[in-house]
Amino acid sequence: MNKVLRNPNKYISLYLAMIVSALLLTACADTRVVVLEDSVEQQFNLADDDSDGVIKAREKCDGTTIGASVDNYGCGTKISTIEPFQIDIKFERNSSEIPAAAYAEISKLADILEKNSAINVLVEGHTSKVGTAALNKALSNARAEAVATVLENDFAIDKSRIATIGYGFERLEAMGDTEQDHAVNRRIMAEISNIENIDELKWTIYTVDQVN
Repeated sequence: MNKVLRNPNKYISLYLAMIVSALLLTACADTRVVVLEDSVEQQFNLADDDSDGVIKAREKCDGTTIGASVDNYGCGTKISTIEPFQIDIKFERNSSEIPAAAYAEISKLADILEKNSAINVLVEGHTSKVGTAALNKALSNARAEAVATVLENDFAIDKSRIATIGYGFERLEAMGDTEQDHAVNRRIMAEISNIENIDELKWTIYTVDQVN
């Protein structure tokens, strides 16, 4: 005959106490001490002083206009401006020798190059339409190179800033066939190029509304 438990609450309390004790012992046995490593000193400046999205450690162009389109180094778009510059040199027919009077003209170009080291120049040689295309091509190259040599040797302009090209009679200025027309076509032209940074703003959904 089964015995009836006289005080069941007593056994329930005892059972719960055993469970709690077991949990506490387990928690104590699994306690781990976490040791924090020493702090690491920051080596790079991660600030973005001009708010262009490029950190200071990589920044090469400070003070960029807010909203400008920049490269990975925080620099704006580079553009090249080209301006024509005519040098009045009167070449003799079939000659690339520079007359003494022409040095004053070349000095004007040299002065521009000396004042701005970012400017480069392309010296163009041209001829009249007398003789074959091949001979005039070679002659125009020789005339351009003669001017470049004067810029380099007499005015100390770095050779890397000077380029030359000869067009022969491909780009005639005077279309007639008189001696005066031929004299006009025997000329030197120069193209001055300047590369500069500009702050071109990024395109946004509001860009169209901002255009006048």
